[in-house]
Amino acid sequence: MVKIVSFALLSIATAISAVSALDAAGQFKRLGACPTLGCVFPPDRAEFLAGAHFDVRVEVHAENEDKPNTDYTLTIQKLSGNPKDNKHGGPKAVDFSKWSKIKASAPESWDFSYNKDAAAYWKGQDGDKAAATPVHVASTAWRGVQIKEPGTYKVTLKYNSGKTTEAVWTVNPVKKRKAKNVVLFIGDGMTTAMITAARLISQPHINGKYQKHLNLDQFPVLGHIMTHSLDSLITDSANSASAYNTGHKSSAGALGVYPDSSTSPFDDPKQELLAELLRRRSKKNGGAGGVGIVTTAEVQDATPAAVYAHTRNRDEKATIVDQMIHGANPVVADVILGGGGKYFHSKAGGKSLNGTDYYAAYSKERGYKVVNDKKGLLDYKGSDPLLGIFHSSNMDVWMDRNVYKNNLNKNGTDPTGNGLPALNQPNLDDMVIKGLEILDKRHRKEGWFLMAEAASVDKMMHPLDYDRALADLLELDKSVGKTKEWLKRNKLDKDTLVLVTADHGHSFDVYGSVDTQYFNSFSDSEELEKKNSVGTYENSGWPSYVDADGDGFPDQWDVRYTLAAGTAGFPAHREDFQVNINGTRVPAVPKSNSHHHYQVYEPNPDDAPHGITKSGTLGTTESVGVHSLQDVPIFASGPGSHLFAGIQDNTEIFHKISELLGLGEQN
Repeated sequence: MVKIVSFALLSIATAISAVSALDAAGQFKRLGACPTLGCVFPPDRAEFLAGAHFDVRVEVHAENEDKPNTDYTLTIQKLSGNPKDNKHGGPKAVDFSKWSKIKASAPESWDFSYNKDAAAYWKGQDGDKAAATPVHVASTAWRGVQIKEPGTYKVTLKYNSGKTTEAVWTVNPVKKRKAKNVVLFIGDGMTTAMITAARLISQPHINGKYQKHLNLDQFPVLGHIMTHSLDSLITDSANSASAYNTGHKSSAGALGVYPDSSTSPFDDPKQELLAELLRRRSKKNGGAGGVGIVTTAEVQDATPAAVYAHTRNRDEKATIVDQMIHGANPVVADVILGGGGKYFHSKAGGKSLNGTDYYAAYSKERGYKVVNDKKGLLDYKGSDPLLGIFHSSNMDVWMDRNVYKNNLNKNGTDPTGNGLPALNQPNLDDMVIKGLEILDKRHRKEGWFLMAEAASVDKMMHPLDYDRALADLLELDKSVGKTKEWLKRNKLDKDTLVLVTADHGHSFDVYGSVDTQYFNSFSDSEELEKKNSVGTYENSGWPSYVDADGDGFPDQWDVRYTLAAGTAGFPAHREDFQVNINGTRVPAVPKSNSHHHYQVYEPNPDDAPHGITKSGTLGTTESVGVHSLQDVPIFASGPGSHLFAGIQDNTEIFHKISELLGLGEQN
């Protein structure tokens, strides 16, 4: 039950000091951002845009044979602002239902289990069902809460006869709109070292000085973003992209929610998305704006889905497709371009929700024009919303679309389910420019937000396919350049904020160059001699890549002098420092004779068969490389770009974009 509880008004500094607790060390947690048996979501230090909608959930836990006490209360107290203003609680703690004018959900209960440490986890992986600790839960939720008055608030959960969990929330004010449009480019997994390597292989240099620069190099503002997630130092694309779209931290795999412990992946406490805010922006600040989503991944993949979806589990891709047009407050983007066709149909290989034909649903219910190849995309000149799906899964990478085109001949990749290969896929710049054209036609007056993702920078870094990753980074750079040209040509450059960043990093770097001719001159058993082909310091001579035709990409990828590159987190694999012309690398494969119940991986003998063996730095259950800790760069130009200079948290990106677009509402 929920009761009214009163406390004396504390100073803000004293209250925050009392509430705050450092993140607990350790690898395994009962539930993210919940170190005690009483949980409050949003948790301590959450930051909100005034007027944005969000859900609140409390959970009370009991472990093993204990049962949770259901006699708990939740109160809220305003700590800053005019003490005489009692409209939102004033100086006293007030029952949360009374304050929010929202009826709490019916009491809920469920059970879950977790591993207290690595020993328990690996015992469980090997079949020990008693290794995990059972947890019993009592819970209450409030849906669609708003705080329109900026300031600092303390939320207190009292449970188990006097125990408390407290959270301080900060509500930021709405400011005058300064930008009409925003283009947010995301090079998934992109880091400064990758940009440096991409520049090296694509731009001409004389005596160590570049004669031309990347488009990224020409931005006037450069900052860096800290990428930690809510409960871990290394983030995945879902919760990192979610931070950009909500201003809230989350946990691995989560989109637009704080993950709770319930069974359903769709009832977790939600935060209103930037695109949702833009769709209901007040007339005073320009009215509802346009939304565009472009990606070379599946349009249901983590980064694009973070623009429009709410779920604890990023892998619920069939339902994510449905959420775009059937969600509680669906975004219904003006432009959706990318891969992921198998989640739109139920033909051979199809995985659509309940066998629904979503191509037809998007068209008939929401008026989308549907295209499925490059020709259809480029030929479309209308102003109806556009759904362009060009592959059954993630789109093929730039290198295979444009250089090693035989790798496209894979039956079943066509997005319509006809069993044929997808041979005519657009490039990222084709999709971005078409997206801009449609957004301008539909929302020139109100303005718009476009998210464009170069997804396979990350997707190729995972299997250690550095050539393909850098090629997709160069494709991103080309798309950025064409976007800036288009904006200037259409007289939108002074009204449009352009941002280029990443959602997280990989630990990639270059430490020298490789003479592959010398490398290949030795037999497979002469690994020590092969390693001598790596030149460092004074012997790290320039690679052989040349861009004679000036298109921004090397004319030849299979060259003699390549980059000695690698990552810090990788599985055991073989390496020859040479481009794989036959498709994406597969560095590790399942081991056939493992005695464990879980899958163990070993180097793939067919990947770089004449290369050298590198002992992995990861556990043997990992088959590809992993994300890293490092800050990622953010490049900015246009109105408000100065806000993105310096070091900032990933949640700040949402608040800065929202400020510039004039989103939110307050009393």
